[in-house]
Amino acid sequence: MLEKYIGQGSLLSNRSPFIKNTLKLVLGSGIAQAVTFLVSPVLTRLYSPEDLGLFTFFISIVGLFALIATLRYEVAIIFPKEDKDAVNIVSLSVIVAFCLSMILFLLLIFYRIFLSTRFPMNPVLTQWFFLLPVFVFFLGLANVFQNWLIRKKQYRILSLGRIINSSGNNLTTLLLGLLQVGTWGLMIGNFTGSLLFVLFLGFCIYRSGQFHKTEFERSSLMRFARRYKELPASNTLQSILEATQNFGIIYLTKIFFSSSIVGFYALSIRVLQAPLWLIGNAISQVYMKDAAEKFNKNEDAEELLIKTIKLAGIVALPVLIILLSCGPWLFAFVFGSNWREAGVFARLLAPWMFFDFIRYSIAQSPLIVGRTRSMFYISIIGNVLMVSCFCIGGWIFRDVKTGFLLLSIFMSMYAIGVILWIRTIVKPVKL
Repeated sequence: MLEKYIGQGSLLSNRSPFIKNTLKLVLGSGIAQAVTFLVSPVLTRLYSPEDLGLFTFFISIVGLFALIATLRYEVAIIFPKEDKDAVNIVSLSVIVAFCLSMILFLLLIFYRIFLSTRFPMNPVLTQWFFLLPVFVFFLGLANVFQNWLIRKKQYRILSLGRIINSSGNNLTTLLLGLLQVGTWGLMIGNFTGSLLFVLFLGFCIYRSGQFHKTEFERSSLMRFARRYKELPASNTLQSILEATQNFGIIYLTKIFFSSSIVGFYALSIRVLQAPLWLIGNAISQVYMKDAAEKFNKNEDAEELLIKTIKLAGIVALPVLIILLSCGPWLFAFVFGSNWREAGVFARLLAPWMFFDFIRYSIAQSPLIVGRTRSMFYISIIGNVLMVSCFCIGGWIFRDVKTGFLLLSIFMSMYAIGVILWIRTIVKPVKL
């Protein structure tokens, strides 16, 4: 029945490389999230909403910088036909990530010396901010390693890496929470998971011998930087805009309300968005690899796009139904009565997360068909909608729930519009 619903083309067939590769990544992501869900009910009893709010605010800043750590050159690792060209793009991406991390470090020193007394911040955040360049560099490396492994179709390694990341993060956070080290437990746990993830992927790449068998040409770095100049020129800005749609909610919540509200929102996203986006990332990575191959072969990708949309919808639908029907009760039961408000937020935001999950799974289509500039302008519309909805909730109604309700309604409409637009740009294009 499920296979019939998805349609012909054997999406669930054993002969479908797309579904096989997707399931490999989804399996690893699912196990990683299972670890998170098993540990989360204990963590919410060891850390307060304010603790989680402060940590989420910091990590959102890390995530924003991590998106541009390589100026998006790591995306191009998948594109070249020859491995030697991809190796040079890997080298270019790592060099860029290191340079930008050093620039960020120098800017933080400048702030500490000249601006910290004039623009003070939370003492905990002040202690953490010098870890920011380290986090950004590690996450930049992680993105580079992941794209190299996707190029080589090493999906099992990626799945295992995500399990190691989640296990290291959650177990370290749990242990430090039991030792009552406070918000540092969240920080050290996240750092441990990221470090283990990068080391594991790097070790597997080195051990395979695939990378260092190819020729590194130092003179080619600038050539590839110019060839893929569209990535830092427009795709980086687009990524920032998309990240602002996600992290911007955290910043606005911190401005209009409190760290506790940020904590409630963070848990709702941890339960609602994180598992979907991990699976969505797996679907997106396989889709992008297969679509890029079709581009190189001048083949049609319309059928692949439709399969991806249907698969994403089937994966996300149960989560939407559960949260709409019993979100607040479920959160209170699993995480404790103090966290019931997070379930209310999750119920309000569930429709948006559903449609945005589908959008995210095919979000690389404009890059593949050369429509990144158009997507950049469309992303601006999304940002304006997001900021407007939350400002109305914060300034006019002074109610976070009203802000989230407006956000969910209008951003759902935005996500549906983007999906339909991607459908139109892919249909007539021979990839």
